Amino acid sequence: MDVGEFWAHRARAHGPVARVEVLRLGTKRPPRIKIRFAADEEEGREAWVPRSQLHVPWDQADRWLAEERRWKELRAATPPGDAPERRAANIVFESCPWDELASVGYSRHDDGVLYVEDVNAFAEALGESTGFFTGDALTVVRDDRSAEAPWAVTLACARKGATLHTDRVMADVEREEQRAQREAIYGSYTPGPGKREGHHFSPEVCAQVDREYKPARDLVRQWCGAPAVEAYAELRVLRAEVIRLGRIVEQAVGILRQAGRDKDAAKIEAQFEIPVVAFRRMAPPS
Repeated sequence: MDVGEFWAHRARAHGPVARVEVLRLGTKRPPRIKIRFAADEEEGREAWVPRSQLHVPWDQADRWLAEERRWKELRAATPPGDAPERRAANIVFESCPWDELASVGYSRHDDGVLYVEDVNAFAEALGESTGFFTGDALTVVRDDRSAEAPWAVTLACARKGATLHTDRVMADVEREEQRAQREAIYGSYTPGPGKREGHHFSPEVCAQVDREYKPARDLVRQWCGAPAVEAYAELRVLRAEVIRLGRIVEQAVGILRQAGRDKDAAKIEAQFEIPVVAFRRMAPPS
């Protein structure tokens, strides 16, 4: 910033924007700038203002205001954070292997906005064309192929992710439900910072919270589709049965070896194809 330049001045958030000329750069702290208002109705009014009130050079003001309006529309397009579809989208994005490809904003400034690192790579991961993102008028693709997209695109990606990564998504949903069921019986405990005492949440409070989140989990199941959910449930039962039988075989092989029948034990283990010691490391399906 130099004396003689014209800048966009705004005294408060979302207030009017004025064209001002920089007259002098202050030397004290906090830094302040002496400006002259350029509009005729201001009649050359001068003032000392904080540096933070001068946002961009005047020749960039239109672009800055247009970007501000777009972000306001992006935020307005997102449903409340406690809406089932918002929570359901969070579940899917946390489950899908998209850490290097895309993320969802959670602050009050960008809640629900989709950030894409590379639209081409993310479109390929979804099995879609780049038009999947760019079809919405609020989506902006940068020169480096990164992009920001509105809630409608975030939701579409979440629904697609639920069908592409059903096993991962459903595993997380079931783990969360089991945790919620435990806490509805025993409550939950949050450790305090450092040596300070933590806080115990009663079972009643935990059950109430779970009732608020259940519609989101139900919606995720709906996105995954009934056949996929049923297939996952069957796979979970089958895995539990394989682990149960494997541990029975492990016990039988151990008994044979204790009896000095190593050949018989090795034969059974070879026919089972999976080393029986592997079942010691297998956890029951969650």
